[in-house]
Amino acid sequence: MRILPDMNAMKARLRRPWARQLGVGMTLLLPASLWLATAPQPRPANPDGLAEIGEVTRTWAAREMEAQRTSTIESLASTFRVELPLAEDIHDAAVNFEIDPEVAFGLVQAESSFRKAVVSPVGAVGLTQVMPATARDVEPGTTRGDLMNPEVNLRIGFKYLRQLLEKYEGDQELALTAYNRGPGTVDRLLERGRDPDNGYAEKVLTGTSARHVRLMNAKFGSGD
Repeated sequence: MRILPDMNAMKARLRRPWARQLGVGMTLLLPASLWLATAPQPRPANPDGLAEIGEVTRTWAAREMEAQRTSTIESLASTFRVELPLAEDIHDAAVNFEIDPEVAFGLVQAESSFRKAVVSPVGAVGLTQVMPATARDVEPGTTRGDLMNPEVNLRIGFKYLRQLLEKYEGDQELALTAYNRGPGTVDRLLERGRDPDNGYAEKVLTGTSARHVRLMNAKFGSGD
């Protein structure tokens, strides 16, 4: 005898609590999934805001550097008794060629006593007393008249000193001596084992911070 399934029992099982709970769960999950799909996403960091912060930082740094520059120029102008416009020209030309500003002022004082148009008996011209032939070696095409322009004169004079500093591996006293006596003379004396010092470097460095001199020597790998 074949036993047929009890249809009423099957219907009863479908009405059990777990089936109803499953249906409720699906009903709750549906609006949650819809909310996740439509919810606003987090916004990335504001690039414009970061740019503004960077600009403020750069502005502050630029102001600090300018304040330091002004303070240094005023101090050197007072120490060497130079008018501010000329002090600015000397300072900026020196910094441009990585020359210690104090050394630059000492050199101009030793060479010309800050007289812009002075010419030596041997023909050296202007604030840094550059010979026209030397100027042409440093910057081809430079004329004697060009050297009467203070900005040109300072640029060429300090550029020449920078070349000498590199030639003598940062030895500041030797470079200054070569500036005064000529590198050819200094080299010949060194080859003969003689000291080329003639007191010029000491004259330039008088009143210059010894600490600055040591820093310059250390930068170029030369001993104190």
